[in-house]
Amino acid sequence: MRAIRAQRRPATPAELARRLDPKFRVTPTIRLLSDLAVRSVNEPDERDAVSTPPRTGKSRMLAIWTSVWALMQNPDLEIVIVSYSDELAQVHSREVRKIINEHGDFLGFRLARDKTAVGQWRVEGHEGGVLATGINSGVTGFGADLMIIDDPVKDAAEADSKAHRKRVLNEFQSTLSTRVHPGGSILLVMTRWHEEDLAGALLKQDPKRWRRTNIPAVSDAKIPDALGRPPGVAMISALGYTAADFAATRRMVGERVWFALYCGEPKTPAGSLVKAAWLDGWRLPVAPARPVFTVVAVDPSDSGEGDSCGLVATSMTAGGVVAMIADISAPMTSDAWAVAAVDLAVKVGASQITVEGFSARETYVRVVRAAIGRAVEAGTLGREIRVTSWPPKGRARVGDAVARSAALLQALETGTCRLAGHFPDFEIKAVAWQAGQHQPDNLAALVIGHDECVHAAGLEWDMAAPLTEGQGAASDGPERGGSVVSMDDWMSRKIG
Repeated sequence: MRAIRAQRRPATPAELARRLDPKFRVTPTIRLLSDLAVRSVNEPDERDAVSTPPRTGKSRMLAIWTSVWALMQNPDLEIVIVSYSDELAQVHSREVRKIINEHGDFLGFRLARDKTAVGQWRVEGHEGGVLATGINSGVTGFGADLMIIDDPVKDAAEADSKAHRKRVLNEFQSTLSTRVHPGGSILLVMTRWHEEDLAGALLKQDPKRWRRTNIPAVSDAKIPDALGRPPGVAMISALGYTAADFAATRRMVGERVWFALYCGEPKTPAGSLVKAAWLDGWRLPVAPARPVFTVVAVDPSDSGEGDSCGLVATSMTAGGVVAMIADISAPMTSDAWAVAAVDLAVKVGASQITVEGFSARETYVRVVRAAIGRAVEAGTLGREIRVTSWPPKGRARVGDAVARSAALLQALETGTCRLAGHFPDFEIKAVAWQAGQHQPDNLAALVIGHDECVHAAGLEWDMAAPLTEGQGAASDGPERGGSVVSMDDWMSRKIG
């Protein structure tokens, strides 16, 4: 009986892995992924987007064992393995080659001796083989009966870059997808860091063709679970992770990483830092009629490509409410956004333009002042506009983007900062923003505009108890006599 089982050809990649690797453990997750791989090899035109927690064996199952099993079924299959770098793709290819070299007799095929490069090789006596390449390295001289895209994005920073997401999508559409033979299948395996990542874009563009398979570490009623578990059930881990281990991981990594890496969700089900209910509940129908202060706020960009320049206008009402009255954020060069900021200031009657100056404070201020000078010469501006940088000199840069946004978030929640009208692009990005992600540029600009309005209206004070006589600016310092007095005593003192 044992001899019969040894001669039987494995029906799935999981069965093959278990046969050749005694340490390989087939969990429910691995079994499901293995069945999905069988469908991709045996059925034409399959399109699957897969996400599971790290350290579950998904890459080894889908990129390595599936490749070996597929060539065992048909040595003429051409397989393309794609990753975010040539190095990672070739690691997978090297593992496939190792298995073939060690178990060629059992598998029934060997590597061709004349085509033995790690990144591109063929099966001896057949047309099949593997090409392993980075997402941006191109696919030349090789087609794909099966394309396995494993981790096309390196990390959250790449996923948060609009320019990088666009490059990955363009590479898939213009190069990778064109190499797939008629009837060929694609397996996409990735961490869902962003709603508009490659998986998100493909599922949105062609939802009838692409199938999503998601297995969260712990099942949640609001998160798709291909295993169909009731809420709150931890996955069976090949490495022995328990529900307590996953809970500790969640506390350690934070919500954004937890939901992206361990739940396959690019945003938390509970929502982001900015709630849509805040924006809708406090919305103003139009801009304030008689604002006491209006400022144009700029979160600058330099190249005009990729990330946008955040460019908004905010007004302070007599009642102490800050209203965002305009948003013209877009990818712009420094000269272009400086001109746009001046034009917007003229349009909304702003008396000040404030530019975020963490990296090039003096340069940005100079560029805006030059644009103001040209507007004055052209006759389109007949009044003074003050130009400042943010944060003001002397005020320390506070923490990360979330920390700097704390006052704005509280104001949006309580209604002391409101949207005057509807700003669809701003609202979509604001509501999707989560801790750990790149802050949307127009939201970053609103942080500046809100802060400038609040300080200009005197709603945030810096108080200090004054020194007694003899410790003024002309003295040599506190050590020359006198003492600190209470503010009440100082304010109620007699003059003269």
